[in-house]
Amino acid sequence: MKAVQWTVFIDMLGFKKLNSSVTTDEQAQELIKFMTTNRDVLVQLEANTEQHYKQDKVFNLYDWYELKSAFISDSIVVTFKPKDVDWEKNADKVLMHSANALMIIVMRLGALMHKCLLEKEISFRGGISTEYCDISESFAVGAGLSSANEAEGKATYARLALADDVVRNAALMKQIRALFTLMYGDSDFLVKEGAVTYVNALDFMLAGADMSSPAVARAIRTPQGRVAVSGTREQVKVFLAAQKALVVKSIREFYAAYRKGYADVDSRKSYRRVLKKYFWLRHYHNAAAKKRQFQAFTI
Repeated sequence: MKAVQWTVFIDMLGFKKLNSSVTTDEQAQELIKFMTTNRDVLVQLEANTEQHYKQDKVFNLYDWYELKSAFISDSIVVTFKPKDVDWEKNADKVLMHSANALMIIVMRLGALMHKCLLEKEISFRGGISTEYCDISESFAVGAGLSSANEAEGKATYARLALADDVVRNAALMKQIRALFTLMYGDSDFLVKEGAVTYVNALDFMLAGADMSSPAVARAIRTPQGRVAVSGTREQVKVFLAAQKALVVKSIREFYAAYRKGYADVDSRKSYRRVLKKYFWLRHYHNAAAKKRQFQAFTI
């Protein structure tokens, strides 16, 4: 049997402004180094985790998936391409492994989100599909890429929107929610907001540092687990502080521009659209911080 394929298309918000400021060889090399290290984050994650999964008697990710990624200008494409697993005949287990794979993808993207926010004030907007995709070096092809790209376009805000092919799969959606609830408590991993259903990547990040999460409560029973949870909490605090600073700075900057260009109707509408996105991010940030007991970082 084969698990579900996952394909994610990411647009790096803020990269265009960053790229437009490059006017010298030195600046170009700095930005290229930044993008190269982004790629290396995903590569290093593979190197660090493959041995761990080989020792996992319940679920070896590498038995089930071939992991591929590509960086194309300011876009990132990640696909977990399923392998044939002849020895597994239980369809429910295959669905559970598929749901687990999505959580692993979001966990890995979280590491990249953390790096990009801290280093360059970049946030992510993306789309997620279960259609076919394949990647070779910097080339990505397939219906899954198109579907994920379309979902990214509908996301509007800094979130990971699910494509229609995912949302229509009721059994998969149910399994994703059930697995998240089992591990981290209240099922806020998938959120429906208007016509968009998105993955709550921020709540997932914070859930790993929330002492009330079932998985965290189990982890802190061991010395190694307590160290890991403590490290996660520190990373979460750094991320929340950086995101708070970005939101406050951006709202002030764009509101000042909005006031200055108020007489120009087109300019006024443009700044309103941008401000709306940061107001949404502020609400999203605050909701997750309050729920997971990080009220000190609310905006």
